[in-house]
Amino acid sequence: MIITQKLTKTVTSQEQDLTILSEVSLRIDEGDSLAIVGASGSGKSTLLSLLAGLDVPSSGEVELAGHQFHRLDEDQRAAIRAQYVGFVFQSFHLLPGLTALENVMLPIELKGGTNPRKSALDILQKVGLAERVSHYPNQLSGGEQQRVAIARAFASEPKILFADEPTGNLDSANGEKIIKLLFELNQQFGTTLVLVTHDQNLAQRCQRQVGLEAGRLISDSAHTAIKHDKLSEKVV
Repeated sequence: MIITQKLTKTVTSQEQDLTILSEVSLRIDEGDSLAIVGASGSGKSTLLSLLAGLDVPSSGEVELAGHQFHRLDEDQRAAIRAQYVGFVFQSFHLLPGLTALENVMLPIELKGGTNPRKSALDILQKVGLAERVSHYPNQLSGGEQQRVAIARAFASEPKILFADEPTGNLDSANGEKIIKLLFELNQQFGTTLVLVTHDQNLAQRCQRQVGLEAGRLISDSAHTAIKHDKLSEKVV
């Protein structure tokens, strides 16, 4: 589903070049659940942004669902994301002027789905918010807002879900509910799940963990040795 080869991100400043990510090579198979872990500043969110095509690498290659992101412009990457990708962020990013139902309907409508209202109501029921569909984000608790965000992410049935610290703004009780919900929907929809987290409980629920340190891949719980001969070939 996702393959990277020597993925590198460098930022140029007046003083010196800063390498945020250095030659990261990964293969993420369809249906995998993968946690990207590491200390603050290790490059986790940068890696997530590059995998999702929200940013472009300074060098190296990234392929998502057979599309070579490093060769595409922003409009082309956005079209691929609309087709394949869902997002869940720490800060929820719900549209304040829309109800819970309207927030979840929006990606279905943008994707041209049939009967977006029914689809949105179904997924909101799955996340336990059937009684809150007409409420606006400021009328919902943090845990409820994150459940709306997850419902919105899964509503268009993406092939890949990227989550950046999805439990970061929640207390432990709500965080556990969100973790359970993420993996239930992940299994139900067969979605590939890639997340950045400091939450060890969340990371340990994933099938696989990769660790970053100072922008370099230092550990991979599923593959102790990673070698890429060229993009899209099997990792051995």
